[in-house]
Amino acid sequence: MDRKTLLAVVISVVVIVGGMLLQSVLFPPKPAPTPSAQQSAPREPDTSTQQPAVTQSSQGTAQPTPATQSGAATASTATTVAVPGTVVALPESAPPASQGDTVERDTDLYSLSFSSGGATLSSVKLKKYKNTDGSPVEMLMLPKTSTEGELPFAISFGDYKAEQVRVPFMLHETDTARQDTFDFSRTFLSPTGVPFTLHKTYVFDKDEYLFELRVTIENSVNDFPALDFGGYAYTLTIGPQIGPHYAKLDGRNDFRNFAYYADGKRQDPKVGMGQLKELDKSVTWTGIVGKYFTAIAAPGAAQYRMVFDSRKLVEGFDRSAISFERPALKSATNTDTFRFYLGPMKKEILARYNDATQNQFGIASLHADQVVTESILIGWLATLLKYLLDFFFMLIPNYGIAIILVTLATKLIFLPLTFKSSESMAKMATLNPKMAEIRARLKDKPDKMNQEIAALYKKEKINPLSGCLPMLLQLPVFFALYNLLNSHFELRGALFIPGWIPDLSAPESILNFPFTLPLVGWTALRALPILMVVSQILSSKFTQPPSTAPQQGGAQMKLMTYALPVVFLFILYDMPSGLVLYWTVQNVLSTFQQMYINHLRTRKDEQAGQTPVMVKASAKPGAKPGVKAIK
Repeated sequence: MDRKTLLAVVISVVVIVGGMLLQSVLFPPKPAPTPSAQQSAPREPDTSTQQPAVTQSSQGTAQPTPATQSGAATASTATTVAVPGTVVALPESAPPASQGDTVERDTDLYSLSFSSGGATLSSVKLKKYKNTDGSPVEMLMLPKTSTEGELPFAISFGDYKAEQVRVPFMLHETDTARQDTFDFSRTFLSPTGVPFTLHKTYVFDKDEYLFELRVTIENSVNDFPALDFGGYAYTLTIGPQIGPHYAKLDGRNDFRNFAYYADGKRQDPKVGMGQLKELDKSVTWTGIVGKYFTAIAAPGAAQYRMVFDSRKLVEGFDRSAISFERPALKSATNTDTFRFYLGPMKKEILARYNDATQNQFGIASLHADQVVTESILIGWLATLLKYLLDFFFMLIPNYGIAIILVTLATKLIFLPLTFKSSESMAKMATLNPKMAEIRARLKDKPDKMNQEIAALYKKEKINPLSGCLPMLLQLPVFFALYNLLNSHFELRGALFIPGWIPDLSAPESILNFPFTLPLVGWTALRALPILMVVSQILSSKFTQPPSTAPQQGGAQMKLMTYALPVVFLFILYDMPSGLVLYWTVQNVLSTFQQMYINHLRTRKDEQAGQTPVMVKASAKPGAKPGVKAIK
């Protein structure tokens, strides 16, 4: 193999390996960047400015109805004293002890758990989507050790550093044919002594993954409650983390990223792990993005300041929280409507909120489907391959078989290019003795040597790059399939072989270790990646270019034959089994394809009365590498 061809092969290998690492580049584990003007460091509570607190003087036993709470609030001011800088929960508006701390309800799509303390959502389970153990997917994750500031959908009076409201709220429910409404209310006394009632009203449609949360602050005396703590009335926080549960966030198998939609496009706030960033900007939506599921928040009309926070508050618990800081209120009664989507990251579902006639809330132009990212260069190709994969699944309802059929289809499409590449490499093999003679004769005259080699190529009508070009043309397909099989939603929970590969979106295992292997971090013995390595070594042996001079390429070929599969082993060991299955089948088909091409070439050369030149290098002693005589 001449130097130009070897260089082309090496470049191709680098491109392929780079493509395999493309996912890690696009979704890397975010390092902790140096704080700057654009990225603020984690802030500790400012002790120089008093943060609002929520206190409750006593629980009380009298329980007013929602219609009479405001009146009770007025009467309670005779016994409850306003505290400067503090919001006081009035005992007369506390719920009865019989109401309980947790309220569990079901809609068509959700199983919900509300916590009376703070009127928060403590659990949102997706009834139509299951984990590998058959349990429904949990969209809200909480640390095992609960700490202050870790309640999902919690309110705090002031900015995001203020203490969250945890006092019990009273619940009033309304159930209609289409919607379930859960109105939590509690009456407070503002720092200036003005009573007000806080309503947190959750509205769920029976057939929507989107729901509304209306935050209402009102009083019965038509007086301004003066909720102004450093320029902010209250903060609503979603977090501390969205589900489903994961083994680790490595940027490839699973991840949690922030995103928002503004100025007509999806944008990344660029928040590193363990960092915090504030954003003063009008957005259509903002969200926390996982691999298959997402939490999207569409704030109301007020100019909220958003805080993206990934700092760990509990050791061993990854955190992804978004806070909405509401500017100070300037009216006696105010309602802010937030809309939240907690569900699968599927475009066909998210796109419903671009057309008001397609959803029960009448929402239009939300562009929530833009949360699903696609490659600018090969996104169209991944979409085309997705349709092909789903088509084969319709014929045979097993995504493992569908992956095999897609791999076979792509192989057949590129068979003419592969045959031409093999023919070109075989022709190059016949020129190796002549090129070796030119290199030996003109080793001290490199310019003259290159001119004679180029003239030899021209005389024999051979393009030295024609052997690599077909492979380069197939790279976009490899990249598209890599991205598709690593993120296609329908592969989640898809069974291939019972007892071995129960989920094509997760790595398979034949033996789980009671420990973690040092350095590599492996926790199980996986058969599919090992089969992939074996198949790739066999494929390399059949498809490696021939050479008549081991010193001019033998070492490089051995490196590609044995070292490259080992590199892929470490890259793909913990990747989804659907992706590893594709790569293994690709190697097996390449081996049989090259065997077939070699068979055709042998027959052709025998008919022409020539000694066949094989792509596979001979291992017989005394034989020229890359040449195999057929008796």
